[in-house]
Amino acid sequence: MIIKKQTGKTGKAVKNERMASDYDSAWKDVIEVHFGPFLEFFFPDIHKDIDFSKKPESLSNELRKIIPDGKVGIRHADVLIKVYLKDGSQKCICVLIHVEVQGSKEPHFLVRIFVYYYRIFERYMEQGVEVISLVILTDEDENYRPDEYCFNRWGFELRLKIPLVKLIDFKNKKEMRERLDKSTNPMAMVVKAHLRSLEAKKGDNEKKYSIKYELIKECHRHGYDKKSIRSLFNFIDLALRLPEALEKRLSEEITKIEEEYKMQYVTSWERIAKKEGKKEGKKEGKKEGKIEGKLETAKRMLSDGLSIENIIKYTGLKEKYLKELTH
Repeated sequence: MIIKKQTGKTGKAVKNERMASDYDSAWKDVIEVHFGPFLEFFFPDIHKDIDFSKKPESLSNELRKIIPDGKVGIRHADVLIKVYLKDGSQKCICVLIHVEVQGSKEPHFLVRIFVYYYRIFERYMEQGVEVISLVILTDEDENYRPDEYCFNRWGFELRLKIPLVKLIDFKNKKEMRERLDKSTNPMAMVVKAHLRSLEAKKGDNEKKYSIKYELIKECHRHGYDKKSIRSLFNFIDLALRLPEALEKRLSEEITKIEEEYKMQYVTSWERIAKKEGKKEGKKEGKKEGKIEGKLETAKRMLSDGLSIENIIKYTGLKEKYLKELTH
């Protein structure tokens, strides 16, 4: 999604929208990479019924066709995943799980979820699949918990009940806070990064620096695989943005952690990928050189499991160049 500057919006407002869009994209990526751990951490009763011997399939690109931009338009944090259920008496049953991450109060949020649900259901009903919607709330209002849409008149009744998780509960409720502290699930790191980012809003960049360093070191201690740790670093990076000077300082500290844990890490690599491509291209002094520089960056991003959509976003490359890399 490209955010264009519109009449009446200040440069700061456009920048804030772009940052919010990047954060939504980070949520989408981390859920898709860690979908099993995501369900296990947030919705364990659902997780135990899923047959993970059959790899979950992302249908998020299809979701953009089902729900195009508009008044109830798609958000980057919407995810649609195809999974199969465990069932000893019959063949595996396909279920589509629609996940939405909502970061602010929205007057017609439940109406929009209902519209999303119905459009997905309509698109796949001939295939005989079930559809469920799940919601993660990332705002700080403890009383905002929209989990049920109801309508009735003249005997007609409609009810949509939505499983919902409120991230602020992992801070305010003792039992959930203790579970978060003990968990090695990758999604626990996501929750910690989100909660610490809320805390960091009230502090200065040095505080953000300290928090970011602690989180990255904890990721290494848990020993996640390379793809997992990359997606977590991307999330942490976008949740806790630092000025370039502090990013460079952090990079030096991270190098020491890399040596200790023998795990490579490139500070803020998603956000600086575009800059890297431009720098390499500038050295060549030609358009071809710029593209070559960006392609090298794109190769690294592909190897680390970043989606084509986000590679295009961060490098500015056209899709035709990426298709050549994937064939």
